[in-house]
Amino acid sequence: MKIATLLPYKENYTFSKAQAAAIWVRDFYQNSKFKKNNYIFGNTSSNDFLTDNYINIKISNLKSKFTSTTKEYCNNFIKFSKNKNFDIIEIHNRPEVFNIIKPYLNSKFILYFHNNTITMSG
Repeated sequence: MKIATLLPYKENYTFSKAQAAAIWVRDFYQNSKFKKNNYIFGNTSSNDFLTDNYINIKISNLKSKFTSTTKEYCNNFIKFSKNKNFDIIEIHNRPEVFNIIKPYLNSKFILYFHNNTITMSG
């Protein structure tokens, strides 16, 4: 079983700046029996990743007012994942990401909400 874990692009997955969802994902991954086939995706500028299965998704301009950073993040993830055939894609804290990637990837999805879902967009 191949699993992709997709963090919010603003979530830092590094030893020096890890945030709550990243730490939760790392802890969950370390105790998983699917550890060998689980890949964690995110966006960060540092290189001291919490685990060795992390794949950094590049975003060209995080502060652009003319393009959607979320859409660019999702499109880059879709391009990378198209031929990987993940059985499960876990999406953390971003329901709008599910709406963007679902039509393009034939996987089962799990949405994790670490925050108040009433205040989240999507």
